[in-house]
Amino acid sequence: MLALDSTPFTKLRLAVGEAPQWKAHNPTFHRGTSYGIVLSDRALYLYAPFWLSFARWRRIPLNEIQSIEFKDSRLCPRLIVKMRHGREVLRTPLDDRDEMDYDRENLRNTVANVTAQLAAGLPVTQEGASR
Repeated sequence: MLALDSTPFTKLRLAVGEAPQWKAHNPTFHRGTSYGIVLSDRALYLYAPFWLSFARWRRIPLNEIQSIEFKDSRLCPRLIVKMRHGREVLRTPLDDRDEMDYDRENLRNTVANVTAQLAAGLPVTQEGASR
């Protein structure tokens, strides 16, 4: 089973019987904290701590996802998840080029893994981009 034993994953509470399949984040020390993405067998979880008083894991059931896309930007790459009743956006922070490229890869991998899970229930890889 995929371990969720590092920050920010220690704050995530999955439903009983729900199994994490894939995770991604960028544990860059100078950011102080990291966004988090977890794909389970039932939902996509997004965590963006950029407004700490509003920081929380957002759960998006897979059966409610209508589309997911990566939107690149020089300043603010983002993941957009459209659902029947709204949308969720995960933005990565502005940083140096290497860190933002790493974030972009995590967002691209998220789209690929969620799309595969929705289309065919295929197993996904265990982690996001590796360092």
